[in-house]
Amino acid sequence: MTESQRISDEAMKSPLAIQGLTVSYGHRPVVHSVDFITPPGSLSAIVGPNGAGKSTLLKAVLGITRRLTGEVYIFGQPVEAMSRHVAYVPQRSSVDWDFPATVIDVVVMGLFRDLRWWQLTRRHHRQRALESLSRVGMEAFADRQIGQLSGGQQQRVFLARALTQQAALTILDEPFAGVDAATEKAIVEVLKQLKREGRTLLCVHHDLATVRDYFDHVLLLNVRRIAAGPVDEAFTARHLQATYGGRLSPMQLTRLMEPADPANQRSE
Repeated sequence: MTESQRISDEAMKSPLAIQGLTVSYGHRPVVHSVDFITPPGSLSAIVGPNGAGKSTLLKAVLGITRRLTGEVYIFGQPVEAMSRHVAYVPQRSSVDWDFPATVIDVVVMGLFRDLRWWQLTRRHHRQRALESLSRVGMEAFADRQIGQLSGGQQQRVFLARALTQQAALTILDEPFAGVDAATEKAIVEVLKQLKREGRTLLCVHHDLATVRDYFDHVLLLNVRRIAAGPVDEAFTARHLQATYGGRLSPMQLTRLMEPADPANQRSE
C-alpha cells in the first residue's frame, strides 16, 4: 500500500483530514503544504510560535480564509458539505462584544443551522441552550448582555454556543487566552468530558507547559508541519527546538518533558 493510499484511507475515517494545505498572503506563504489527520475521539493541540500560521490554518479549514492549495475532509467528505458537523469557538479578540445580544441569544445562535429560514426559535431551543450554559457554569447569566461579562465568562458562553450544536468535531482558537485560572480549569473539564463522550476537539494552544496535561495529540507548526502525533511521541525536545527555532532553553525543555500531572490524567 502506498503512503498516499494509506493517508486517503485514514482520512475517510477521520473527523478532520488536511492534505497539502497552503495559505498565502500576497507572495508569502503563511501555511505551507500542511498534512494533518485528527484521530477520532481525540483532544488535540496546535502549537507553535507567534506567526506560525496556527489560527490561519483553522480559518482555512473552516473556509473563513481562502486556501491556495490543499483539501480538507470531514469524515471523508469535503468540508463544504459537512459544515453542520463542525462547531467553532473563535478567538475572543475577533468578536464584537458591543453587539446588543444577551447570553442566551448568543448560545441559541449555535442552533441556526438546524432551523429553516422561516422558523423561529422555540421553547425547546432555549432549553437546549440553557443546558449548554449549565455545563459551563453560566446558566445564571442567561439574560445578561454579553458585553457586560468578564473575558472568562464570555469564553464560557462561546463554548456553550458550540455545545448546543452537538457537533462531532469542535474547533477552538486559543480557548484559554486571557481567562482566569478557574475558567481555564472549567473549560478543560468540559473539553475532557466531550472527549469521553466520543467527540473530537482541536485547539490552538499557546501554553507549552500544559500541553501534556490537557491534550493527547499535538500538531507542531511553524508555517510547515514540524511534527504531529500522540503527545508522548511528537512533543519532544528535538521537535520543539525545530518548531521554535532553537529559542527554548535547556531548562525550559527539561520542564516541558516532565510527565503530565497524574491528577489531570485521572480525570480522563
